Amino acid sequence: MTILGLETSTAVCSVGLFREKRPDIEISLRESHIHSEKLLTLVQDVLRSGETSLDQLDAIAVSIGPGSFTGLRIGLSTAKGLSFALDKPVIAVPTFEAMAEAGRQKHPEVSSVVVVIDAKKDEWYVGEFHVEGGMVLASGGVEIKPLADALSTVKAAPSLVLSDRIEIVRKQLKETVTVEDALSFCRGNIIALLGYRKLVKKEFSDVAALEPAYLKDFIVRSAASVL
Repeated sequence: MTILGLETSTAVCSVGLFREKRPDIEISLRESHIHSEKLLTLVQDVLRSGETSLDQLDAIAVSIGPGSFTGLRIGLSTAKGLSFALDKPVIAVPTFEAMAEAGRQKHPEVSSVVVVIDAKKDEWYVGEFHVEGGMVLASGGVEIKPLADALSTVKAAPSLVLSDRIEIVRKQLKETVTVEDALSFCRGNIIALLGYRKLVKKEFSDVAALEPAYLKDFIVRSAASVL
């Protein structure tokens, strides 16, 4: 099976390709506000590197959130467009699960992974995972919490914390806890890998009804309201 993976939930725009019994391929750019311009170009580059055509894909996997409102919409609309054009299924992959899996792969010694992302206004998106049988398993759904509550379950090694605000999170934890930049673990090939695992289980998404997992409401403010 061959799965295309799209990751656009953060400032990272990443596309990856999972192919059974062959090396993964991934190309990523880390720059805000480029997703609409660069995503399809990265898709072309990844397919070219993998000597794979669009019609050889078995499914399109996409990072579904939480994350950037604009980035998630771009990734999902691209996945839906490819799905309709190619008549291929779309597989929604939870963003934090993919980050945790990428972290586990880099740090195979860890027993737990906590993803803590700044949701603004003193709130944090928090996803907790434990490692079992070489895989990360969610300990519950992603929640919005104050930082102290988000880190209350992180005691010591072998724990891994992934965050986009390392300097803030690091101060709240013991030195023995590994803390790394979450954006370094936003990878299209991991989205594709988890998409493959879901495809095997026939966990497809309803393309027409699929929406990003925002968790927070998107508030549009006028110029007058912020003066």
